[in-house]
Amino acid sequence: MLHYTTNKKFIEMIGNTCNYAFRQLFILLFLFTTGTAVASDYPDVNDDKSPKKEKRNNWGLSFNYTEKGFGLSSSYFLPVWDDTDLFINLLVSGVTDDRELELFDPYTGTSSTMGKVNRVFMIPLSIGIQKYMFKDDIEGSFKPLVSAGITPTLVLTNPADRSFFTALGYFQPGFAFGGFLGIGMEYRQTKNISVNFHARYYYLPVIGKEINSLKDTPIKDLGGLQFVFGVNFLR
Repeated sequence: MLHYTTNKKFIEMIGNTCNYAFRQLFILLFLFTTGTAVASDYPDVNDDKSPKKEKRNNWGLSFNYTEKGFGLSSSYFLPVWDDTDLFINLLVSGVTDDRELELFDPYTGTSSTMGKVNRVFMIPLSIGIQKYMFKDDIEGSFKPLVSAGITPTLVLTNPADRSFFTALGYFQPGFAFGGFLGIGMEYRQTKNISVNFHARYYYLPVIGKEINSLKDTPIKDLGGLQFVFGVNFLR
């Protein structure tokens, strides 16, 4: 009888212990589940789902073709609004007079330009603003734009009767000043690079000293239509 009573008490003790353990386990599971549900209602500070800032033009390289020659240029951009950039562009280009007539001698295999006295080069510094049109209405990578600005220009001439490299030591400076208007298109090829095309019209009247490519025939305006094909690097 004593043995039975002892076993019964032992079994009751085991049962109470198990019930206590299960109750504690249930409470822990309840607290864990509740805590997880509450935590899910708050954003993760490390989960940044805010919209990423759109990359903008930083600097670029371009090939320029004009009515009077061609050259290479480099640009630097400064965003001022969501759809507007300030920019500066430095171009180095050769200049030809529309009235030049080049003759080819089949016997010597050489060519010459009648009445040519100077080689002409220009270094215009364009300072302008460009605005993306319909930015909120057009989705995708294509971005039409317009641009305008001013262009102080350094003009260099050297004598055409000297060889190209010898004449580099005989440069004479001149100046022109004007402005431009343009339209263009930019295509975001990747997240870091965009390609662009611009058509601009420049008005660049010569100021001060005359600029002559042909003898006694000064060039009055170094401007004209210019096409720009470039690559911009974004930041």
